[in-house]
Parts: sequence; C-alpha cells; structure tokens
Amino acid sequence: MLNGEESELTFFKLQNPKTDLNRVGAPDAFVVVYSVVERSSFQKAEAELRRLQEWDFTRMKAVVLVGNKIDLVRSRAVSTQDGRCLAVSFRVKFIEVSVGINHNVDELLVGLLHQIRLKQAQAGNQDSWCKHRGILRASVKARQMLTWLLGKEDAKFRNCENLHIL
Repeated sequence: MLNGEESELTFFKLQNPKTDLNRVGAPDAFVVVYSVVERSSFQKAEAELRRLQEWDFTRMKAVVLVGNKIDLVRSRAVSTQDGRCLAVSFRVKFIEVSVGINHNVDELLVGLLHQIRLKQAQAGNQDSWCKHRGILRASVKARQMLTWLLGKEDAKFRNCENLHIL
C-alpha cells in the first residue's frame, strides 16, 4: 500500500533480455543489481544499463541501479561514489542495500513503486527529454574528479539517490 493505493510488484530475472522481453512484454521498471564486493558485477551492470539506454528504456521506464552486500565493508571493491557516478551517467536512480541484513530493502521497494508511478505520470510529456549521451558520460567523469578534489557533491549526485522524485 502506497499513498492509499494497493500495488503488486512482480519481479522477473531476465537471462536473455531481448527474447525475454518479447515473451513477457516490457516491464514498468528495471532493477539492475551488482555486488559491491565484485568489480566484475559492477562492469556487467554498466553493460546492462548501456543496453537499456540503447533500447531507450532508461528514458521511458523506471530504472534503479542497486549496489548489494554493503554489509561486507571490508571486502568492498566498488565505492558508493562509483555507483552514484554510473547512475548519474545513465540518468537512473541509485541505492545501496544489504539483502542479507535487510538494510534499505523496504526503501528500495517503496522507491521503485514511486519511480514507476512518476514515469507513468510523465509518459504523456515525452518531448521534455533531450539526448546528450556522449557529452553526459564525459561530464560525469569530470564531475567525479572535481567531487573528489573539492569534496563537494553535485546536486545530480544527491538526486540520483532520491527515489521519490524523477
């Protein structure tokens, strides 16, 4: 129940996204999960986000990048900043969770439902979005470097973690 409206979330694990999407239809949202203790899973998540962007799903559907296993702090291979930068570069939302200790899982589910509803409400206003993919990726790297140097976070980094706004 969210804002007095009952909803049901159904999750599918897509093995082969192109054929699976043809079979089940386009979902309302995509959750791209990586492990913060495995750099290779982060690289796979980046490839999946790139694929979703090429198919124009990052603009039309709710997409959330999720860093999992944050309870394994000593084994961490992917920083929170890396996750934020990736989310900002693809214009998706970002959250870190630990399913093992149930940390931020409720926030993820509620935020995902908020994102689905916001994207559906925005569906009629398709012309408001502009594509600047190459420029955006380059600017994110520059922004990440400035953030590390100056120790100041850009508003886009904070907004990527707010699952209650677009």
